[in-house]
Amino acid sequence: MLLTSLCLLTGATNPPAGRDAGDAAAVLRRSTGVAPERNLADYSSLWQCPELAAIDRRYRRHNLGHRAAHPEMAAAERDCLGILARLWRHPTPENPVGCSTTGSSEACLLAGLALLRRWRGRRGPAGRPNLVVSRSAHPCWRRFCAYWQVEFRTVPPAPGSLQPDPAALAGSCDADTIGMVAILGDSESGRYEPVAGMAAALDALADFRGVDVPMHVDAASGGFVAPFLDPLLSWDFRLPRVVSINTSGHNFGMAALGLGWLLWRDSGCCPPELRQPTGRPGAPPMGFTYSRSAAPVLQQRHLLTRPLAIERYRLAHGYCRDAAATINRMMAARAGVRLLNPAPDLPVSSFQDTDPDGRAVRDFAARMAARGWFVPTFRSQADPAGPLCARVVVRSGLPGQLVDELIADVAVTLDGTGLAGSGEPG
Repeated sequence: MLLTSLCLLTGATNPPAGRDAGDAAAVLRRSTGVAPERNLADYSSLWQCPELAAIDRRYRRHNLGHRAAHPEMAAAERDCLGILARLWRHPTPENPVGCSTTGSSEACLLAGLALLRRWRGRRGPAGRPNLVVSRSAHPCWRRFCAYWQVEFRTVPPAPGSLQPDPAALAGSCDADTIGMVAILGDSESGRYEPVAGMAAALDALADFRGVDVPMHVDAASGGFVAPFLDPLLSWDFRLPRVVSINTSGHNFGMAALGLGWLLWRDSGCCPPELRQPTGRPGAPPMGFTYSRSAAPVLQQRHLLTRPLAIERYRLAHGYCRDAAATINRMMAARAGVRLLNPAPDLPVSSFQDTDPDGRAVRDFAARMAARGWFVPTFRSQADPAGPLCARVVVRSGLPGQLVDELIADVAVTLDGTGLAGSGEPG
């Protein structure tokens, strides 16, 4: 009777007696769309192995918010923070200040709040705070500014480029700037922003105008790619201007969904009010969330501490980036398309239609959909009035045979679209 009443109130079509469990599962399967491994928009890892599956089964119901009852979870979190600190050239990797989060967005909100509190401590009640970012910044930064009444100050890319101009970014800073955000792998194209150049521009700003602006690096994906594939790239705590870095554990960190990481340079970069005890036994010392599964953190520790962990990450991500580069070469040989990242940083092939109507890119996405792949199409944040774009993310954990199928399907699809013909590299 109760179920019937609920169906009437909500308009649900569930039969009064409820559904058989098998029927309910079948309905769910029909309504979930494309298979996760065929979603070429998503960055979250597909990696799975018997060890990770066993960790998930054992710890998925362990609550990370109750560290007092499960001390091994707090130890696993500390181990991961220490390893990330070493990978990111932290000055004191043996005792880093940081935390795990539910993902990079929560980590960004925490990092932004730390920047805001430090600025308020310096400036007092005067002034209206602002945050300087490029147009490629993740939407969570706009959300942070809306939540805490911070001006969201975006800077367009350099003329003729989709990359930000470090001098222009620094020129948009003033005494009310709480910080500048650098993106190590933007979600649209997978490009790294010139983090070292941005830091140098802020150093010059401090030298010539006396405006000292800290930098946060949003390395949601790049934080687990650059240390393994681009170890000589200067983007991390080697740059004195960088005060905090975040990354996602469930993207190229290869753990299950629901994990992010945030590290500060030192305790002075993380105001004490963000680290206050809650009074709840075993509660996390910082963050917005309490109850969440411990499984992703335990998986991350396994991935970071297993034998040959560094080499395993390097091989896995290198394979994905090579596949993205192969797709790029196929795209570059076609007329009517411009590559947004000719030499991929992240394992992403991103391209733009040269025709304003975007017909060829839409046709490509539709033909790939007919072959079972979801290809996102969008207008670039860096050029909102520009042509239509698309991207193909080659995620970690995508089975080798499926990567081969993807490359073959891209080749067949290109031969049947308006992108056919000879073109020049973008």
